[in-house]
Amino acid sequence: MPNAPDQERPGEKILISPRYLAASLPTDHQQLLDVFTQETSWSAHTDASSLTVTSPCRRITIRHDRADVGRGPHMVISARTDEEAAERWRVDIGGFAPIECVARLLSTLAGELATDPDHVVYGIGAEPGLLELYVDADSWNHFDAFGLSGFISHDGHAAVVNRPMDSPAPPLHADASVTWHVAASPEDLGHLWDISFTDKTPPLLLHAVAAETLDPRPTLRSAAFPFPAVVAPLVNIEHLSSPSQRPTARPPHGGPPRSTDPKRTPKAR
Repeated sequence: MPNAPDQERPGEKILISPRYLAASLPTDHQQLLDVFTQETSWSAHTDASSLTVTSPCRRITIRHDRADVGRGPHMVISARTDEEAAERWRVDIGGFAPIECVARLLSTLAGELATDPDHVVYGIGAEPGLLELYVDADSWNHFDAFGLSGFISHDGHAAVVNRPMDSPAPPLHADASVTWHVAASPEDLGHLWDISFTDKTPPLLLHAVAAETLDPRPTLRSAAFPFPAVVAPLVNIEHLSSPSQRPTARPPHGGPPRSTDPKRTPKAR
């Protein structure tokens, strides 16, 4: 997937909308994981095709495997109560997921694990009930039918879908343990990217990805940051006349300041 030719001006900033189509290459995900290990106390191990990052408590692992690109999730986050225990919950990332979604997921995971590891691993202190998501009614439609609920973009290109464990609907992503699935599948391109969350995954991680996906505002990104050319016809790319400050000094991506006044706040199970 070659990069779009209009993104060859280093230092320039662009706005990409809709943000759920601001696709990023799987190699960008690995580079982000490299930066993540440099900025945190997580340890890294590499082999011929994969990079595995482990939390200081040894209960969370993040594995990026180049061999899985195009065949399934190439980045998998797993939680166990100890190194030898069975997997308690899992997050799968596949395809050309926007780097902003992956970055927000990783930063939320690291921050919350440092603050309250029992909440992240065991769910202790998690509030039961509804998950509140802020949604722009001008960009997303709510649905609730046939055992599934969530939101689908007006253009039909992306969706945030919930399937409770007791739902009669077929499993999401062919995995009965997946309770939330965030994905973009433009009609002209087919499957673009997806992030799946199994049962017992901390809601705060789902919220981080869903909020990033549902936000109607464009993504702020460096023009030099790779962007798959095949997606360019489906998005609006606005070149900024002067460089803008990024909100953080992390990898070359960012976003406009977030508003605390959503248009509406529906809730989904």
